[in-house]
Amino acid sequence: MSTDVTKPPQDSEGFWKTRYTILVLSTLAMGISYATRVNISVAIVDMVNGTALREREAAEGTQLVRDPDACPGEQVVLEDPTGRKDGEFIWDKQMQGEILAGFYYGYTIGHIPGGVLADRFGGKVVLLVGIFVSSLLAVLTPQSAWAGYYVLFFNRLCQGLAQGGIIPAIQTTVCRWAPDHERSLFSIIFLGLFVGSLVSMAATGALCETMIGWPLSFYIFGAAGLLWSVSWFLQAADSPAQHPYIDPVERSYIEATINSAAKTNLPVPWKSILLTPAIWALIAVMVTSDMSFYLLITSIPLYLAQVLHYDIRSNGIISAIPHITGTAGSLAFVWFTNFLLRKEFVSRIWTFRIINALGTLVPGAALVVVALVGCDAATVIAMLALSGFCAADCTSSYLNMQIIAPNYAGTIVGIINMFANLTGIAVPYIVGAFTNANPTRTAWNNVFYLSAAVATVSYLLYAVFTTTDEQPWNVPPSERAQKADSKEGIENTAFDEGITQMADGDTTQQGHLKAIVP
Repeated sequence: MSTDVTKPPQDSEGFWKTRYTILVLSTLAMGISYATRVNISVAIVDMVNGTALREREAAEGTQLVRDPDACPGEQVVLEDPTGRKDGEFIWDKQMQGEILAGFYYGYTIGHIPGGVLADRFGGKVVLLVGIFVSSLLAVLTPQSAWAGYYVLFFNRLCQGLAQGGIIPAIQTTVCRWAPDHERSLFSIIFLGLFVGSLVSMAATGALCETMIGWPLSFYIFGAAGLLWSVSWFLQAADSPAQHPYIDPVERSYIEATINSAAKTNLPVPWKSILLTPAIWALIAVMVTSDMSFYLLITSIPLYLAQVLHYDIRSNGIISAIPHITGTAGSLAFVWFTNFLLRKEFVSRIWTFRIINALGTLVPGAALVVVALVGCDAATVIAMLALSGFCAADCTSSYLNMQIIAPNYAGTIVGIINMFANLTGIAVPYIVGAFTNANPTRTAWNNVFYLSAAVATVSYLLYAVFTTTDEQPWNVPPSERAQKADSKEGIENTAFDEGITQMADGDTTQQGHLKAIVP
């Protein structure tokens, strides 16, 4: 009796793989994109002539709002004790807010075109153009500021537009490079988001104190992006089949272990995508995730100054804590998601529901605690740290997007992130509506309660309408017809599909294909 054995695909020998190079470069791209995005939030403090602004407000008769529930602390002085005329630009709060928001106007617009281009032409060129153009504009930011407010605003808008395609391009790249059982590992790419923000905010403060001053931050982070562009151009490819240096064994292994590889040049089924409840469920949960993140990076420093009366040095340190815990949280969620998927304690859909519950409901609850504890600074800082840790979850949402429609991974993340990143524009306006004219603890508490309510509603929508089933519109009509034809003449289709699935796709806990002995 002859026995045929289907051998599992073999990976290339050696510790380092070509796909790991793609993983590292993609992580660095994420970090650089966020470093060039957020450094202006710190640098603008050194760019603006705060003393001149305070003098102008005093001349206009601006009055401070007295908060009956104010926390103990130092009163804000009108004059700088040193009498120093700090900064070069006299931009009021509204102008500063518009400069910071300018990036997100472009970023929101750029997501859908970036996603479509990534799906059609591959992630390599879209990611390269996004990092190169935004890094070049970062280098030119000081010149733009000296040229005038509107030139700087246009520079920031163009940076956002260029970066709009970065995450869609990374999604497309992951779908073509990551074996199915390594998808959660590749989610470590989003660690770059928190590391880039943390390094940028910490380093920019130090760079502003050098002889060159605030322009040095833009020169350094912009130059880092330009150097990355050279490495990506030389080392990356849209797929293993197009990579000139990959080991053929690794290429065969990747191709054999990807059952959901993205295809190129497919027409986008816009109507089907927009009518899919699971897409709107993902939009809901990503809106909450981004709202929590943007609240931490844009508004919490203002809360620490207005309510808890921290000075600028302490404010900077405390504002960095959510990013430090977010870095740890990003790693923890990658591990935990991979653990649940590998051990199969719960179904795949419940894995995503659990992870997203931690990533949305816990930060919302933490902000409610911040509102309730009032002036207890230690508890407030602990809650901000917890919020940053849990808000770091990007793993499950992006895995969910990849699973339901890998052929349109870039387009889908472009659509979802377009809506989600509207919060980058909305959060400063929402916070301003509550606090600009009334910067009291009660007003800030209303911001926190609203954020918690949005988190609760959004998560419930996600939990009800999400799915882990591949969507019918992901498969081109020609392939659907071919599959239908292949089933003709089969008396027991379900039995035949079960045997085929076992032979072709049954996996061990490590994700390798089992040897089947008929």
